[in-house]
Amino acid sequence: MGILLSGGAQFVVSLLVGRISGPDALGLIRGSLSLATTASLLWPSAAGQSASLFVARSLGAGEPGRAAAYERHLTRTTAAITVVLAVAVAAVARLVLDVSVVDSAWVAALVVAFSAYQLARGIRFGRGQIARATWWEAAAAAIMVGLLVAVLLVQLPGLYLAPLVTGYGLYAAGVWLRPAREPGRLGARERAELGTFVVWGVAGTLASSGLLQLSMVIAAAVEAGRAAGLYAAAISLATPMSMVARALSMALFPEMARQHGRGDETVTRAITDRVTRGLVLVMVPAFGSVALLAEPLMVLVFGTEYRDAVPALRVLLLAVLLTTIPVAAVNSINVRGPRGVRASALMSWGGLVVGMGTIGALVGSRGILGVAVGYLAGSAVTAGLPFAYVWRRDGHRWCPLTLALVAAVLSVAATLAAGARLTEWTWSLGATAVFLITWGLFARLFSQRRRSRASRRDAHGGSVTEL
Repeated sequence: MGILLSGGAQFVVSLLVGRISGPDALGLIRGSLSLATTASLLWPSAAGQSASLFVARSLGAGEPGRAAAYERHLTRTTAAITVVLAVAVAAVARLVLDVSVVDSAWVAALVVAFSAYQLARGIRFGRGQIARATWWEAAAAAIMVGLLVAVLLVQLPGLYLAPLVTGYGLYAAGVWLRPAREPGRLGARERAELGTFVVWGVAGTLASSGLLQLSMVIAAAVEAGRAAGLYAAAISLATPMSMVARALSMALFPEMARQHGRGDETVTRAITDRVTRGLVLVMVPAFGSVALLAEPLMVLVFGTEYRDAVPALRVLLLAVLLTTIPVAAVNSINVRGPRGVRASALMSWGGLVVGMGTIGALVGSRGILGVAVGYLAGSAVTAGLPFAYVWRRDGHRWCPLTLALVAAVLSVAATLAAGARLTEWTWSLGATAVFLITWGLFARLFSQRRRSRASRRDAHGGSVTEL
């Protein structure tokens, strides 16, 4: 829920700026936010993920002193690295986004606030403080939106980033004001294990999550002005639903780490299987519906001047869907410590190389659509490799699920290719209804087959792997 609130706040910020100030301002704001987010991937984001793993694992083993030591060590290292990142990003913002000195200072402040937020959130999840984290997320989101409305009302475009800096900063302050005080120190071996995990986590998150952010930065740098704003609008509509999967991943990661720490691979495997099936059954109709409704929805949300963003939006929707499905599989790889996170990082780098290469080849001729296609190509590799790896490693029966996913994507693509009248609400809603009914019938049949197999397994007292 907390991640949904934070992502929702970012969406509202994009909506308000895009509606009131136009595509040029939206492109600049989203470009700045993506640049700050990319910087956080160079250490703070991985440090937050490490905190959720190592703190949870230590608490699960009944060692609160060690958990507190992990928190303190990660806080010190992240603070030092964030200062360096903020200075570097300020210079990059001046060069790439062509912003003023004052605006680059706000981008640097956003790097600090967002990095602190990432680590603080990881610590809260590691402590198991899910409810408290949600309340702080809600407060931060409300502050962001409220301050932005005030900035827009008094027409202060130079302060567009101030609400984000304030909201993320206050969330982080809620953790630092109540630090863990249990005595404890990390040995050289523990620091080395943690450092290795964070470094490989940086490599993995930069490659997997960084491609989307880099695509926005590239769009803002190469296709400055209106085109960058169109791509920003497409990202704003394509990514909100993926926050459900991200929230689920953050909530499940500590639990999967605890189960792995206890040596219970059966539970870890079952969690991976259930979550993956659930994501396919829920996310496919959600993303498919938005793809079919893309043009009238874009006009409704952002206005008619954003209509040219629709092709990029549809490509981004498919890409984000692909990255959403394997979140449990990626978690099941990462909980295995440095070896797992190293494998995950190498897979993600394959996707980053493919994505950046495709963007470089297409952006000159296809503009923001080429950027979106490049992100899709990279996402297919980044998502497909861990999905296939865990499928084979754990012996999951995901073949029917995968075929259903492919069939749904192809049916939506065929409908869009043939549906010239999907610019209107009536035809778009009709196509969406047919798609949802068809998917619902499939889901019902799928559920019946699983229940039937489970009944046969119970009747024979054996072990029948679920479909």
